[in-house]
Amino acid sequence: MRSDLRRLTWAVALLTCGVALAEPLVGPSVGQGDALLAEGTRLYNKRKHQDAAERFLLATRANPSLLPAYLGLARARMGAKDVFGACTAYRAYVRSAPDIQDRKKAQRELALCERKLKVARRSKRNKVPPDLTARHVELKASFFAALEDSRLTGPDGAGESLRTLVTEGYLGPDLGDMAARLSTACHATTDDAHQRALAGEALPSGRLRESAALFALARDMGAPHAKASAQAPFLEGMAALQDGDTAEAQRLFAQAATAAPERSEYRVWRAAALQRAGDLPGALAVMEADLPQDSRTDVLRAASAQRQSAEAGARELERLLFQRYAPSQR
Repeated sequence: MRSDLRRLTWAVALLTCGVALAEPLVGPSVGQGDALLAEGTRLYNKRKHQDAAERFLLATRANPSLLPAYLGLARARMGAKDVFGACTAYRAYVRSAPDIQDRKKAQRELALCERKLKVARRSKRNKVPPDLTARHVELKASFFAALEDSRLTGPDGAGESLRTLVTEGYLGPDLGDMAARLSTACHATTDDAHQRALAGEALPSGRLRESAALFALARDMGAPHAKASAQAPFLEGMAALQDGDTAEAQRLFAQAATAAPERSEYRVWRAAALQRAGDLPGALAVMEADLPQDSRTDVLRAASAQRQSAEAGARELERLLFQRYAPSQR
């Protein structure tokens, strides 16, 4: 109960100091780091400290290795009288910055900030958020353990650990490395599922549906999958097909084919969904329109003709055997 109360207190503190976290959470999709840094500096020089802090925070998310953004964030938060947030940013900067003149000055500013924070904690009038350093160490350990075990999504997955770190205000260049590792793992997992499903392997529908969360997670961590617009509906369509929802499967396969018209397999699976629903003429129409010269279209023609009558089936089979695939002359 006490832990939940402390977490709620921290969440309220984030809201009251005007910090708004963007989606995606980390990486270039958040914004252009240098541009956000420049905008934050411009606002800081105009003494718009809270607005400047928001821009600096976004800069640290867009490019976690952009060290000047941490120092700018610390000073802007101090100007906005957010002593706790300022100390957090100062620590991130001092921990990561090389031993240069700015770092020594920042160390002095951090020492002053820590003294003010200590006074604030003693005062009953000031509600200072709890120190989450130990918790963040645990979250990072949980992230790497989940990543090692390929637990990427879900409440105990690497994605949730990293998301919690960001939403609880963790700062540090290592966020960039963690996000990159997670995105890479998401890409590898979805690519594997896509390749196996495309070949007709019967993957569990839960595994197929998880791909949607993996595509979203990779996007939120700054590295969206280049082929997500086609692979995501295809994998969802395969799950729908396995669950018996052939109409939804057909719709999703058509969406995948529109996103990647060069992949003929998506159109073949759309025809397969129609065939599984009992609409053999519809499946044949799709194949004849999209892949008229494909051998699988010939198989559907023969099956459709056989359904009409034994005589029609025999004629189509004869055409395939002696006309469509005539033996080469020697």
